[in-house]
Amino acid sequence: MAALIEDEITAILAVWKRNHIEKQLNYILNQTKKPYQIWIYQNESHIGINIPDDVKEEYSISLIQSKDINFKFHGRFMLPLMCNTEYTAIFDDDTMPGEKWLENCLDTSKRNNCIVGANGRTMKQGFENKDDQHMSAHGDGRPVEEETEVDFVGHCWFFKTEWCKNMWKERPPSWDNGEDIHFAAANQIYDGIKCYVPKMPLNEKSMWGDVESHLGHDQHATWRLGDHGNLRSKIIKFWYNKGWRPLITRG
Repeated sequence: MAALIEDEITAILAVWKRNHIEKQLNYILNQTKKPYQIWIYQNESHIGINIPDDVKEEYSISLIQSKDINFKFHGRFMLPLMCNTEYTAIFDDDTMPGEKWLENCLDTSKRNNCIVGANGRTMKQGFENKDDQHMSAHGDGRPVEEETEVDFVGHCWFFKTEWCKNMWKERPPSWDNGEDIHFAAANQIYDGIKCYVPKMPLNEKSMWGDVESHLGHDQHATWRLGDHGNLRSKIIKFWYNKGWRPLITRG
């Protein structure tokens, strides 16, 4: 098996119905730690994507399209299985990282051997008996003054590419949500991998994972759906029964 390219990053930008790809691409291209390559993954064909060939060539940008099939939330997590870089960063279509974000992720991941995300969640006591989400938030448009271990991360995921294999050792309990929980739980169960939200100081937004969090409050936001909380609660219970242990259960 060929060795992965050390310290390099493949950035995967997911596109569905939000038309922010040009804006997001600019944020990615302005990173202090440049991605080795950028894969734009379009799920179905709701919007047009037109990137000039010379731009694709200069920045190693590839467009991957599933025009007629919706592979939903989990599909993009299959792509790292084909990456040739040591690290992968997957971004939601509403997530705009500060220019030092990938640098911040790389530093945090190396120090803690962990999955890194722009926002995180930790379970509260008694979560396993609740029928809706019962957790605390970290990041998610707010500063984080010290890096913090969490139960799972979302909006963007930075991780060692080889860890992606753990996600596909179990079939998701639902394809309609919960890829963030699935990814964290499977990696903890099979490889003991933790999740962290890195330091994102109030006065240093260049280190933030998302500097335009308002974009996630539009009509396409899944958290607006009526059954969102209950579905995620069922997914959390599924993984807890599989052996995933949130921080609150580990003292």
